[in-house]
Amino acid sequence: MNKIILIQINDTRDHSEKILPLGILSVASALKKSNFESELINITEKEIDKTANYIASQNPLYVGFSVMTGVQTGYSAELSKKLKELGSWPIIWGGIHPSLLPEQTLCEDYVDYVVISEGEISVVELTNKILQNEKPANVLGVGYKKDGQVIINPSRPFIENLDNYRLNLELIDLEKFIFPLGQHKRVIAYKTSRGCPFNCAFCYNNAFNNNRWRAWSVATVVADINWLKEKYQIDAIKFYDDNFFVDRQRAFEILEKINLPAHLEVRIDAFDEEMGRRLKQLKIFDLLIGVESGSNRILELINKKITVEKIMAGVEIIAKYDLPASYSAIVGLPTESKEEFEATINLLYKIYQIHSRAAFTLGVYLPYPGSRLYEFAQEHGFKPPLRTEDWGKIDRFRKDFNSPWIDARKVWRIREYFKFLNWKLGPLIHFFKWRIKNRFFVCPFDIYLVEYFSSLAIEQKGFLGKILRRFYNFLKRL
Repeated sequence: MNKIILIQINDTRDHSEKILPLGILSVASALKKSNFESELINITEKEIDKTANYIASQNPLYVGFSVMTGVQTGYSAELSKKLKELGSWPIIWGGIHPSLLPEQTLCEDYVDYVVISEGEISVVELTNKILQNEKPANVLGVGYKKDGQVIINPSRPFIENLDNYRLNLELIDLEKFIFPLGQHKRVIAYKTSRGCPFNCAFCYNNAFNNNRWRAWSVATVVADINWLKEKYQIDAIKFYDDNFFVDRQRAFEILEKINLPAHLEVRIDAFDEEMGRRLKQLKIFDLLIGVESGSNRILELINKKITVEKIMAGVEIIAKYDLPASYSAIVGLPTESKEEFEATINLLYKIYQIHSRAAFTLGVYLPYPGSRLYEFAQEHGFKPPLRTEDWGKIDRFRKDFNSPWIDARKVWRIREYFKFLNWKLGPLIHFFKWRIKNRFFVCPFDIYLVEYFSSLAIEQKGFLGKILRRFYNFLKRL
């Protein structure tokens, strides 16, 4: 039997090719469990042509793509088209984007099947149908075409016991996905749970996970991470859970048992004295916290279930225990006023003044199909792409994102200047503070200069890149 090829395409600007591709690894693990062999390919957009030729030479049973809404959509469409020119292998799309827009995705000539939401069981059943040259009429969670018509089968119930579908970490060369981060030299991505029980109106989880949260057991998580420590000398973990602290007792048990520095995502309203004290005792090297907006009206609009006052109360605790944290915010939401935009920038700067170890990220609102705000966004001017590949032009962190409600280039500049506040630059820091406080974002020569050298440091290109990485780490430790 020909092997199955599973692929994920990353954007070089994000340096995300070093992040373990957990989606295709999950599917490959389920296929292996059912005695199907697969090859995992994790590339950047610069390798699309070479990869198309390689896949054609392998004559696979089919090619499966893991696709997230945004630039990945465009790159996946590009490679899928090239493969259709080279052969007749079935093309399957899974992941967030085809799960949110299955009908539109299947309208494209270069996609034959979509797998909606969790793929472990659906992909195995679909593989059997492809081998038998049958249509997957009774395969839950799958979409396909029949006589030119798009058919979406009923959804598949979520996996209740995720321990039955553990990652097979030996299916991929993990050494390629170990990367330096801050003071840590051997960091790897890992996910202990799926979904989030909260119902933020901007989030893909509304449709993708139906706001449900499920988790692997503590024993499974600890066993996997201990194995990574022993075999690969991992010295830190970057957890990619949407909300690591849904179950506080479980979260702390994992952190205590793995005894490793960790990056976590957590809600600001989870912080109380106990949370601050216990996290201080553990080896946490970053907390990603969505504060979203400095306007209580906007926070209510997006159903965040917090207020600016609650945000600042959480920040006070984080600062009290001197915990490193990255705060994220969203601007450019429909109906957001100029004053509300300014309130968000003021909130971030106020956090910086209180919390010396704060870092920041600022993104333009992107309407996700299936989210509670999606129709509201369309009513207020958002025009969703009519073709699948055109979703690849939408990326809320890019300065060329065409938002109906805000200048994305301005947001990009503000985000970059907030990044500088996290660096220990001596008297130079006053210049960047002045830029933010006075909203002086023209002539951003300093951004382009730092962006160039940061890229060299992150990728550690050549001797200069390695020196810059050491210098960057030195600045972060000051």
